[in-house]
Amino acid sequence: MYFHNIRRVFHVLVGKLAYMDKTILMNADMGVAMGVFEGQSGWVRTTLPGEPNESIAGDQHWRWRMQMVERLARQLDAEKFGVVNMYLIGSTKNATAGPSSDIDLLVHFRGSTDQQDQLRCWFAGWSQCLAEANYIRTGLRAEGLLDVHFVSDEDIAQQTAWASKIKTTGDGARPLSISRHR
Repeated sequence: MYFHNIRRVFHVLVGKLAYMDKTILMNADMGVAMGVFEGQSGWVRTTLPGEPNESIAGDQHWRWRMQMVERLARQLDAEKFGVVNMYLIGSTKNATAGPSSDIDLLVHFRGSTDQQDQLRCWFAGWSQCLAEANYIRTGLRAEGLLDVHFVSDEDIAQQTAWASKIKTTGDGARPLSISRHR
């Protein structure tokens, strides 16, 4: 709230360029912001929510997505959710993701229906959070950023649909490191 209001003031006063001669520290949990009158100064580009942010370099989109999916994989409790492995495919894996790209995941699942329902909810939460973070970074709205595909042991054995990406050479899936025990 405070940060967006501050950016609006800069936007109104000087357009898309603002002179910053102080650092603004914010704590969203406490709802406070504080200005510090030291640090770097100079002209910086500002954007408002919903405006595209051209200052993010092209390769930063896929790098940020890669970092986020690696963090997500580390947070996953594989045993709790019945996950054998998780793989990355698509533009993030290929280092071509843009600001509006989703993150394509393959999940090798071996669990109950309840576990799969819980896992879908867990991924949905991550998907919405990542979409909001991407909106803050780029100004582009999305309902979610994750596109999750479940594959079974049988799918992998028969190399059906998405499972065919797992053992393929060339444009195959990239395995992600997941947590085995909590």
